Amino acid sequence: MSDAIGDRPGRIVVVEDDEALAVAIGKVLENVGHGVEIAGCGAELEGYLAHQIPEVILLDLNLPDRDGMDLLPMVKEMDEDISVIVITGKQDVGTVVEAMKRGADHFLAKPFALEELNAEVTKVLAQHRLRRRLAVYSERVSSPSAGEVLPDLVGTSKPIKAVRDLVAQVAETDASVVLLGETGTGKGMIARGIHHLSRRASGAFVEINCASVQPQLLEAEIFGYEKGAFTGAVARKPGLLEISDGGTLFLDEIAEMDLQAQGKLLTAIESGSFRRVGGIKEIHVDVRVIAATHHDLEKEAASGTFRQDLFYRLNVFQIALPALRERLDDVLELAHHFIRALNPSLGRSVESLSPRTAALLASYQWPGNVRELRNVIERAMILARGPELRPEHIPPNLRAKGAGAGTVLNSMSDVEREHIEKVLSALNFNIKQAASILGISRSTLYLKMKQYDISQP
Repeated sequence: MSDAIGDRPGRIVVVEDDEALAVAIGKVLENVGHGVEIAGCGAELEGYLAHQIPEVILLDLNLPDRDGMDLLPMVKEMDEDISVIVITGKQDVGTVVEAMKRGADHFLAKPFALEELNAEVTKVLAQHRLRRRLAVYSERVSSPSAGEVLPDLVGTSKPIKAVRDLVAQVAETDASVVLLGETGTGKGMIARGIHHLSRRASGAFVEINCASVQPQLLEAEIFGYEKGAFTGAVARKPGLLEISDGGTLFLDEIAEMDLQAQGKLLTAIESGSFRRVGGIKEIHVDVRVIAATHHDLEKEAASGTFRQDLFYRLNVFQIALPALRERLDDVLELAHHFIRALNPSLGRSVESLSPRTAALLASYQWPGNVRELRNVIERAMILARGPELRPEHIPPNLRAKGAGAGTVLNSMSDVEREHIEKVLSALNFNIKQAASILGISRSTLYLKMKQYDISQP
């Protein structure tokens, strides 16, 4: 779809209680490709705005349930960038001035020719998009780096540097992206980062996990539905494609989408339009799609469990996220990052990892990837009462599998602490006997216990 300002279809709401006039306006605008919704009163407009933000509203001031003038502040509060064209039979200067004060962008007096209306909408739509584009460009003059937008993409290893570079490059385009990687590698975080670094940053970022929605409901979630389309459809509901118009739709675990929904998605991506479930009207959208999966999507496409044509359409740009075990050099940097991030919410003041804890973390294979590491750090911080995370704060299964099961990587202080704990435990914390066996005075033993935070159970 062309990127020239104002040349793609717009999202327009006509708020007019004269049904014949509203239908005529709608047909004129739909004939040139715009998506049009009709609201016969203020309440219907509010209901629409609760689900979707249009680009232009044609607002009649004389409505059956309220004065249209009172709707102007509500519309601008919802989104100040919505362009409002007031249409009314009142042509006095006072009405025009008051409407402009309350947020109207343009004024069209009845009666008017439908061609005149179409020209006005085209002009207003172009101005609206120019404002939005300038806002995005001004933000990008001092645009953040991938590191700033992706603060959790921590690490200096070669694999993660490659991912960071790919994110920065693809974000500058509108290309569809497929993110591949095991569960817990951060596919959702990468998708959000691509969106926030792109020219669509001011638009919506909408995500859905296709595995978390029943197959028969997934199509309705993505494409929306009309009232009465199926049992329980008591009102029209816009789908995620509509809501993400002008922004990004992130389809996580896309391999779980059934073939029928895949076919409809392919058509929507290629044509830029679709119909709601149970609907007959074509809805035009401008959406970037990012898909993610932990499956081998190419293999599934070859076997027929995933549509090949959809795979090729989505797989314009592919980013494979490395498993954490493939970048173990980043583990300790990530661990310290999570410590800093979690200290405020957990009410802790943890500063570091003990040498043995660091050895355990650095040698573990992390089947749950970065998500597992974060959970381990959070658990350890909950258990810790001092400034250091120690091996006993780490889950037993990780301690058993990590390098710390031996003593080769232990520091001298760790060895001393462990030995003192063993002697005290064997003697039921009899300080006199323990000091004698350790060959130190009782006062020295007390000092060591304080130093290593050893207390009697």
